[in-house]
Amino acid sequence: MNKIASSFLLASSLVLSGCSQEKDDKTLTFVLCADYPPFEYLENDKLVGLDVDLATALAKEMGKEAHFENLPFASLLAAVQTGSADAGISTLTVTEDRKKTFDLSDPYFVESLTAVYKQEHPIHTADELKGKKIACQIGTTTEIWLKDHLPGLSLTVMDTNNQVIEALKAGHIDVAVLDGAQGVLFSKKNKGLAAQVIATSDAGYCIAVAKGSPLKDKVNAALKKLKDNGTLQALTQKWVG
Repeated sequence: MNKIASSFLLASSLVLSGCSQEKDDKTLTFVLCADYPPFEYLENDKLVGLDVDLATALAKEMGKEAHFENLPFASLLAAVQTGSADAGISTLTVTEDRKKTFDLSDPYFVESLTAVYKQEHPIHTADELKGKKIACQIGTTTEIWLKDHLPGLSLTVMDTNNQVIEALKAGHIDVAVLDGAQGVLFSKKNKGLAAQVIATSDAGYCIAVAKGSPLKDKVNAALKKLKDNGTLQALTQKWVG
């Protein structure tokens, strides 16, 4: 188990033990999954990344302090829906299904789709995934995109992107498919791997709040200010380049 994965489990257990604490009016509780560098991940047991900095800036703009709960990706939206968290921010793509159950903020980042592969077996286009063993993280829009655009694909879904990359390195799969910035970062951190953008996302990343929550308009207003004053651009440059 690599450092990010082991730290993730440690932090998750610590956060879950504190989930019963009551929220106050001065705090905004964001749920995320620290498995998505450079958007959210653990560095020396500290949550860092674009989404972490953005949520902190949004809360400050709204006169509040950001609090984070690190959960498995599949549990994020349930925490928002039940009210145990105020908002979800974890590379959440705008989708029609999510719009039915949640209120979604304006997009703050538009992502691409990236194939990660061993350097000796390059992938250039999405069509080249056909006939190969592919893996991605479960419950993500990457999984949805692959099933919608490449039906019949030999696709395995795993709990985390770290598991997907480890499966690729071990030779259990031929190609890992991740969001663009994450795929590039994982390929740089793992010798012998390379990455190639194979598609552009149909929609951007958003912040999810409960259906009918007044928080949506407040988040959008704060997000607009951060866009207008250059803060969002600076954070994006810092983390994504």
